Amino acid sequence: MEALVLAKAVERAGGRDEEVAKPKAPQRSRGVKRVEALLAAAEQVFAEVGYGAASMNAIAQRAGAPIGSLYQFFPNKAVLGGALVERYATDLIETWQAACAPVRPGDWAGFADVLLDATLDCIIRHAAFGTLDEAQVQFQLHPGSHQEFEVALAALLAAKAGDAPEADVKVVAIVALQILKSAYALERGGGGSEIKREMALIMRSYFEAKLGSGGGMPPK
Repeated sequence: MEALVLAKAVERAGGRDEEVAKPKAPQRSRGVKRVEALLAAAEQVFAEVGYGAASMNAIAQRAGAPIGSLYQFFPNKAVLGGALVERYATDLIETWQAACAPVRPGDWAGFADVLLDATLDCIIRHAAFGTLDEAQVQFQLHPGSHQEFEVALAALLAAKAGDAPEADVKVVAIVALQILKSAYALERGGGGSEIKREMALIMRSYFEAKLGSGGGMPPK
């Protein structure tokens, strides 16, 4: 399987070093605006043709920018895609935190509802979320994002689960993340509001069964 990685090995006299390709941070407001335009163009192109079929030339043309300007800030497509994935991950986690904060501890029905709504709303806001999520495993765009989601979700669950053991909460977070992915896949396939309600019910029932009022998972 071909994989685009952010690191490239470079042969040098006296040894073998690694140069890690990273996005260049703009230093002036004009550069910040240019980067935002490039990211917006990349999002549109990725959403339309997919990550694999997208080209740096097409992205530069969509942004109305010289190809050299695109490469100045993003050395390759993997770095560009990774920057979007990182942005999406940050936004999703912050959206979770804001949505779940008002929910009372132990109110798993309310927690499941706002968590599901927040997730789907955030994904809809970002046109290329789905295609980049699918491309992550193959192209290694932002390898740590899945773990970031698990850690963030575990922290939110722990805040509502009283004295539930940390190990239990981590397991629940992993499973809940898979439920959210399934809900998104069904929503993307035109599942509609009824499917969404059923997925919220599944999540709520799972939280109640595993965390209850904070007593941890039931003994095996």
